[in-house]
Amino acid sequence: MRASSTPSPEFLLVTACCVWPLNESRLQAIREAAAGPLDWERFVRIVSRHRVEGLVNKAMTRAEVAAPASVSSEIHETASGNLRHNLEMAAEAAKLMRSFANAEIEVLFLKGLTLAHLAFGNLGLRHSKDIDVLIAPENIEAASELLKTAGYRRHKPDPRINDAQIRSLMNLRKDLGYMNKTSGFEVELHWRLFDNPHMLGGISVASAQRAVPIAAGMSLPTLGDDDLFAYLCAHGANDGWFRLKWLADIGALLANASGSEVARLYGAAKQKGAGPAAAQALLLCRRLFNTELPESLSRRLQSSVRARWLERIGLWAMRTGDEVTALPEVSFGGTRIFFSHFLFGRGWRYAMREIRIFLTNTDDMLTVPLPAQLTFLYPLLRLPLWAVGRFTGRAH
Repeated sequence: MRASSTPSPEFLLVTACCVWPLNESRLQAIREAAAGPLDWERFVRIVSRHRVEGLVNKAMTRAEVAAPASVSSEIHETASGNLRHNLEMAAEAAKLMRSFANAEIEVLFLKGLTLAHLAFGNLGLRHSKDIDVLIAPENIEAASELLKTAGYRRHKPDPRINDAQIRSLMNLRKDLGYMNKTSGFEVELHWRLFDNPHMLGGISVASAQRAVPIAAGMSLPTLGDDDLFAYLCAHGANDGWFRLKWLADIGALLANASGSEVARLYGAAKQKGAGPAAAQALLLCRRLFNTELPESLSRRLQSSVRARWLERIGLWAMRTGDEVTALPEVSFGGTRIFFSHFLFGRGWRYAMREIRIFLTNTDDMLTVPLPAQLTFLYPLLRLPLWAVGRFTGRAH
């Protein structure tokens, strides 16, 4: 499926609801976007796909949009559920923070609860799926044991992957995923920000940080301003911007920033190696949220063929699949995201690592277990194993 070059009125209404903070002019824009004929069922599906129920619920309530009762009720119930989940997750994050501190393991919390507070000042407006923490690579085993003691078990990659294979994957992965089957909480344990170490490899748990209060007497450490902006831009770019919520975070953070501060953040991101991703994010914010950019910066980004191309890719990713189906679920959507990665980094080392990451599949490790010293062969086995899988009906 392909995205239309003209956004649907339902997508435009969702976008209008994601501009933060709300003021009278933005509320009026929401009312105008909701005034025309709308397919409300499609609207709900788009809201769900982009995981912006909290923002849409708040915006439509403030704007007094006369949506069908079933639509308002569904979005409100989902937003309320997200708030309850986030409050429970805040208590869990605080408990984990105390455990890490007692074990003398330094951590930073990424996105999630800290970002909800920084961007919106409200834990109920941002959808959060799991708790992301960044640690030093040398603390992986200790942190993993801590999580096991807290009732968590690894589920990503496949639990059948053994410890030796996990160690071989550390050069190609950024995290391990854990789930607490009792509480249902998920934790992603990061030792770097991206699978490719050549993307923002200079940011670590030892980088500039700040403490973010998420409840009375409860705060969590996270990235400093410059690192956070660069990370959010690179994260959205790395995932293809197929969820509007990632851009809404950046738009909210930039809403009260002066022109000089926006230019400074872009310059800092460029210096850290995330310039193309930051350019893409800024152009998308300008187009979808009317974010004001300094005239000189706007001209510079608009004159860049790469930046304009990236802007079009981002718009396509948000709206592809008839604006309902998420990009990874679209045929070859993941492959298109992979190829877009080559526009965000520079140098042959970055490119070669992207190719190696793409060609290393953990399912292959289960199909053909190899000793640790031979795991470098998996990229060479990817194509024949894929062909065998297609022939036998077990393609992955």
